[in-house]
Amino acid sequence: MIDSKSEWFDETNVVFQQVLDQVALNLNEIHSVDYSTRYWNIFVGPWLQQFVDMVMFRIFDIERNTNIPITDLEYSPANSLKQFHQYSKLPSFIERLHCETLFHLQSNKNSSAIQKTAPDKSPITLPHRRLGRSFVSATYLPRKSEAILQLRLGRLPRRIKVQNVPVSMGVSDLRHLLSNINGEKSVRAQTIIALLPKYMPCIYVEHYIDLMRTQKPWNSKRYPKVIFTANRHLYDDVFNYWAAQAAEVGCQIVLAQHGGQFGISEFPSFSERHELEISNRYLTWGWESSDNCYPGFALTVNSAQKIKSQKSGNLLVVTDELWKYPRSVFTDLSDNSGYLEHLGNTISFLHPDIKAEVLLRIHHAEDQSGAPQRDWWIKNFPGITHDNANLPFMEMLSKSRLVLIAHNGTSIPESLALNAPTIITWSDSYMKVRESAEAIFEALEKVGIFHRTPESAASFINSIWGDVDGWWNSPTTIDARKQFTAQYARTVSSPVRFLAKTLQF
Repeated sequence: MIDSKSEWFDETNVVFQQVLDQVALNLNEIHSVDYSTRYWNIFVGPWLQQFVDMVMFRIFDIERNTNIPITDLEYSPANSLKQFHQYSKLPSFIERLHCETLFHLQSNKNSSAIQKTAPDKSPITLPHRRLGRSFVSATYLPRKSEAILQLRLGRLPRRIKVQNVPVSMGVSDLRHLLSNINGEKSVRAQTIIALLPKYMPCIYVEHYIDLMRTQKPWNSKRYPKVIFTANRHLYDDVFNYWAAQAAEVGCQIVLAQHGGQFGISEFPSFSERHELEISNRYLTWGWESSDNCYPGFALTVNSAQKIKSQKSGNLLVVTDELWKYPRSVFTDLSDNSGYLEHLGNTISFLHPDIKAEVLLRIHHAEDQSGAPQRDWWIKNFPGITHDNANLPFMEMLSKSRLVLIAHNGTSIPESLALNAPTIITWSDSYMKVRESAEAIFEALEKVGIFHRTPESAASFINSIWGDVDGWWNSPTTIDARKQFTAQYARTVSSPVRFLAKTLQF
């Protein structure tokens, strides 16, 4: 049994690569094609990376004798990546996955034989074609800026819709081939591969042939020389299919960071790992971790106006989504992580007049992950006002005197980039930053932006509440903020020009 999270993270990456290599071989066989592993990673990877993390968490729990309820509910394979995302939030789905993981894990441990199939075939490298103009979509830029960028790249501005794929009426007889294994694989990798016939979405198996008849995202016969998106690959299977086709003939894939924990959390999320793996160039919000990282800017807030200081107003407390069954042992916060207690204790230690000004912003998806927290807040803090996430985050910032955040999410870089006075607090028990971010968080800690205990955070808020502006605009605080934003919430003066240059190869 692996003891540390760090070792488990390394093992998860090894297992993912073993599973991906096998998935590429099996899907090539099922569809009578011969594409590269990278092709299948671009197309199937947004699902597979998450699925491997989920099953590895089930194995993590099983090896620690963690018991969860057994469900009799059965699930057919999801139709699409989007539907699988919906399934992954359902407690009954995870309970079913846990049960089936346990069965296959025990079967593989008790079996000395390793299934063999035909020898590996080397994928055929397709000749590079003459490529067309670059294509961008779902960039997180304001609509006008995205249109200007498209014009600069020689394309007429166009917003595309997600194309629906047929709903599967049954499973293919070829699904059993998804569990074929070539060569030696670890027991954990074998377990995940054994689950693929039951869990791989139909879009990758039954409806693969239908994708050939879908409309290309771009209005031209030629494949683009560059494809750029911030998050379209996370929900659009048709886009991913055509992006994989384009990459196979020489198109450059450029992806951009779309969340706040990227580059900061001790362990990269499955999205960060997948995006760094498949992209030729990865546009971050300022940080670098590999050769294909390209320090860019915070796409979500670069063009937004800075927040003006408020002499009065609320203490805006921003909460995160909690999970009954987290999708990953490394990232998602569980409902028993200690997060709520840490944040609640921080509020408890505030002066009564400050506590009366607390405005609690409940995460907009808090009721979708099996661990709604609203009842907890009502029970433990009945007098606190809830904003229910009805207003945009930036509008809430503009009306608040101070922001309190106890998790590592997008709200932190956005708040600091917009110059909103911000207090960050969390415990190492549920949140750690990676080594490359430690010096910056130590700088934030020295000036009072970051706190490791509820007592420290509350005491500091109590001390500055009468003059938040004086603290926030002091030279030492400004310097610490600049260190953070330079790495994790960078801005540029001309985003369209910056991106147009970034997309040149």
